[in-house]
Amino acid sequence: MSKSVTSLNPKAKNSKEKSFSYLKVLIILQFILTIGLIIFGIITIFKIELLYIFELLLGITLLIMGLNNFLIYKRRNLTILYVIIGLGSIILAILKIIGL
Repeated sequence: MSKSVTSLNPKAKNSKEKSFSYLKVLIILQFILTIGLIIFGIITIFKIELLYIFELLLGITLLIMGLNNFLIYKRRNLTILYVIIGLGSIILAILKIIGL
């Protein structure tokens, strides 16, 4: 009869729980940002002046998505794409805030 790793080494259980908790936080953060993105997307239809908030939320959401994609699914190519588009969106939002 084989025993699990966590029953043989209690430290393995603690490290697994800690690593799982920050992944949960990142997934919840991505969900909340996506809901905010949908809400501001609808608001942006009626008030075009708030487009920079939408672009800022889009950039942050894409950065979190890229991080989740890298940590959970281990996909490197899509992570790079998410980070590039996310940073581009944040830069565009900042340029709109500055007025350039």
